[in-house]
Formats: sequence, C-alpha cells, structure tokens
Amino acid sequence: MTTAELLEQARKLTREEQMKLAHDLWIEADGPYDDPADVEAAWATEIGQRLQGIADGSTEGVPDSEVRKRFGL
Repeated sequence: MTTAELLEQARKLTREEQMKLAHDLWIEADGPYDDPADVEAAWATEIGQRLQGIADGSTEGVPDSEVRKRFGL
C-alpha cells in the first residue's frame, strides 16, 4: 500500500479515529512515552527552579499581554 492509498483510507475514518491514528503513528515514530513518574519528578524540579528564580529575583516574568501578543492571541 502506498502512502497515498493509506491517506485515502485514513480520510474515511471518523475524526476521533484519525486523531487516534495520528497519535499512534507519532508515538511509533518518536518512541514510547517517558515513565510518568520521571516526567512528574522533572516537572516538579523545573517548577521549583522557576519559583526560586522568581523569589530571589534572578528570573523576570513576562506580562500576560506580552505572551498573548507573541502568540497572536
């Protein structure tokens, strides 16, 4: 089956099925997810570092209006 044929078949799927297929293909190509406990620990460390930076003044926040402007919101 060619990729064009595969795409033709994928277009016949429901939106939900297409999203599931896209997700599964992405995981297959990118590799499995990291262990959720490792991800949680990494985020806890990152959040702690960001909060510490705000508390000690070494990190400067970006106003909400600027963030929205950057992302065209």
